Amino acid sequence: MRIAERKASRRLEMVSCPTARTRLLTDLPEETIIEILLRLPARTLASLRSVCTSWRNLISAPDFTCNHLRRSCLIAPSLTTPRIAYCTGAYRNGLRCSRIGLLSVRSILDDPSEPTKNDCFTEQRYYGIIGSCNGLLCLVDEHAFKYMHAILWNPCTGFTFESPEISGEVRFSGFGYDHLSDSYKIYAVTKKQGPSGFEFSTRIYTFGPTSTWRKIDDTPVALFGFPSDNSSRAVKKEGEFFGSSRLCTLNWCVNHVVIYFDLAKETYGHFPLPPRSEIGFPKWCTHLCVLRNCLSVCYLDGRTLEWIVWQMKEYGDAQSWTKLAVIPVPEKITYPGRYFQPLYISESDVLLVFCPSFGIVLCNLNDGSIDFSEIYGSGVRNKPVFSACVKYRITCIYHESLVSPNGLQSNSSKMLMHFIKSKPKPVDS
Repeated sequence: MRIAERKASRRLEMVSCPTARTRLLTDLPEETIIEILLRLPARTLASLRSVCTSWRNLISAPDFTCNHLRRSCLIAPSLTTPRIAYCTGAYRNGLRCSRIGLLSVRSILDDPSEPTKNDCFTEQRYYGIIGSCNGLLCLVDEHAFKYMHAILWNPCTGFTFESPEISGEVRFSGFGYDHLSDSYKIYAVTKKQGPSGFEFSTRIYTFGPTSTWRKIDDTPVALFGFPSDNSSRAVKKEGEFFGSSRLCTLNWCVNHVVIYFDLAKETYGHFPLPPRSEIGFPKWCTHLCVLRNCLSVCYLDGRTLEWIVWQMKEYGDAQSWTKLAVIPVPEKITYPGRYFQPLYISESDVLLVFCPSFGIVLCNLNDGSIDFSEIYGSGVRNKPVFSACVKYRITCIYHESLVSPNGLQSNSSKMLMHFIKSKPKPVDS
């Protein structure tokens, strides 16, 4: 018995000794270390990069980040915590500036009545949100309808990358992942004054060290009346990204159809939306989103003042549209607060919706109850000041990851780096 006690005491000494702990970790095969690290959340791994040079190189390696993303998508979704990114605008000294906030979905779901803390970033320039994909946020900096450039940002790692400027007013845009070439692309339709009037041009930018904007054929788009000025008010400017193992597309609602752009083949197609009432129906109240890995659409029924949410179980198959939810518009939400944008649906069937008048709204699809989440931060009544009349989307969902396209290094300007470095201490959920 005494021998067993001495052995147990010796084991405890080995565990409590920093030197022994380091030596034992060093003795582990690299494959074992990689397997252990792959099981940790993205935010934890981002912090562990500062442990030593070898860990930084390992965690930042493209193969590791790709494997971690694949594991988090297929095996353990908890490794990439879902968050909400929102953008608000204001004027300071006559200049438009922006504030980007990052909210924890888990904190909102756990206790909506308790104000949710957020990470805030401020800058003296205005940034809009084009979209998100694989933990990357695509922002845009546009100047007086003359030019714009895109900024790729991974809030988890601090990675930033700017595209070259593109001239003209951006009428429609989109951001997503091309699974065939393993690359991230921006789609943009620009409008410029030409000799015979306004001219439209469709261009693609693939994030890379030597990439430039290149023009592509936009004739098929014109067949659907997109992107003419007549349709611009009825079409949401940013395409909704949908990705799967067999295709990756950007999607827009135009009249009664969904027009999509295949990021890999760089071709267009379309399919019909589910049936809807046209009585008192404002076209701008149609919203595409992705819920539970299905392309979904939400629109306001003009007769009943209810929000109808549909899911497309098989992408591109119009027969697979399935009604997911019918949500009565709360009396306290009045026009223009009836602008609803679905963001995320939890495992317990709670739908998170964005409403400019109230911020984040929680709709319980099981009992029909509706709750309003409080948010810490600048703005009236503990809510950021949202505006329904903005050119770019206000909110989007992103999942934390370690991704940086093709191992690119940050190339952003000093101004943008100041914007990124103004981040306060992160709030874990």
